[in-house]
Amino acid sequence: MKCDTYIVEESLLVEELSSIPASRPRVLLQAPDGLKKLYDCLGGLLRKVRDVEVYYSASPSFGACDIPLEETALLRPDLVVHVGHAEYPLAEVEPPLRVVYVPVYYDVTPRAESLLEIEGSLRSRSWRRVAVVSPLTERLVAKRVADYLSSRGFDVREAEDRPILGCDYRSVIALAGSVDGFLLVSGGLFHALGAALYTDNLLAYDPYRGKVWDPSVEARKLIRERVYTVVKLRNQALRRAVVVAGARPGQFRPSVLNMVAKLMEKIGVEYVVTTVSYLTLDRLLTIDETFRPDFIVVTSCPRLPLDDFHGFHKPVLTPGELAMLVWGVEKYVFPW
Repeated sequence: MKCDTYIVEESLLVEELSSIPASRPRVLLQAPDGLKKLYDCLGGLLRKVRDVEVYYSASPSFGACDIPLEETALLRPDLVVHVGHAEYPLAEVEPPLRVVYVPVYYDVTPRAESLLEIEGSLRSRSWRRVAVVSPLTERLVAKRVADYLSSRGFDVREAEDRPILGCDYRSVIALAGSVDGFLLVSGGLFHALGAALYTDNLLAYDPYRGKVWDPSVEARKLIRERVYTVVKLRNQALRRAVVVAGARPGQFRPSVLNMVAKLMEKIGVEYVVTTVSYLTLDRLLTIDETFRPDFIVVTSCPRLPLDDFHGFHKPVLTPGELAMLVWGVEKYVFPW
């Protein structure tokens, strides 16, 4: 089914909706802000399948790890429809309700000049074996780029079974030893920056803007800043810390909390654990004013310290950076 410039993978949604025994099921639609424009189209699809009561979540959504439990506790929907992602592969806690994950694919054919620019950039780097990777939403565009490159004589590898996430780049790690470089097809800086933390051999193509670029400069700058933060903290007397645990199913990670506890014990730092659904700057300021820690460790989403709080007046670390602090290493560890 086509909604706007996206193709909706509707089969599982129709199957789930049809199997609900309620006579008029209550459904909560959830999508990232960039995909909320599909709500009208998706609501129409639901009503074509059967008579439903539809609610549309206007709250921000940052991935399949981020199911809005406070909304579902009030609405008690028969089904939550999460749009734009597959089921979160790293979840340690299952959502306490029925959720169907509906992929959507950006449906655009890259312009000829963009394909020529990609090809020229790869050849200028002498990359013959190229891995084409992408988040789920850009998979269709990535496939078209990969087909073009194959037709131009490149040895193309695709990670079709494992789209990248902001916190999961296992497809990059798995292919790193078998290719000359990576082409990431994704919008904006977010995924490109994460991938560049794992490899310097990366070229990015933004299909929304038709831009081909190298994210390694931003990544190297970020790594220098993060390593400096850890080294500086290592040279301070550390007494107290705050550990932030996520309050969403995919962001509450007991194994990571357990690892953090062992690391804190190893360096003799007292700590408290706080919980929060959305960690914003206001929440971080409140945490700091309440507990006056020497540093803060975020176990919910490892991108928050990197993207949102790198300028905070106290060090805000990922679990991986805490491990660097404790183990005394300066090779950057991301994300866990």
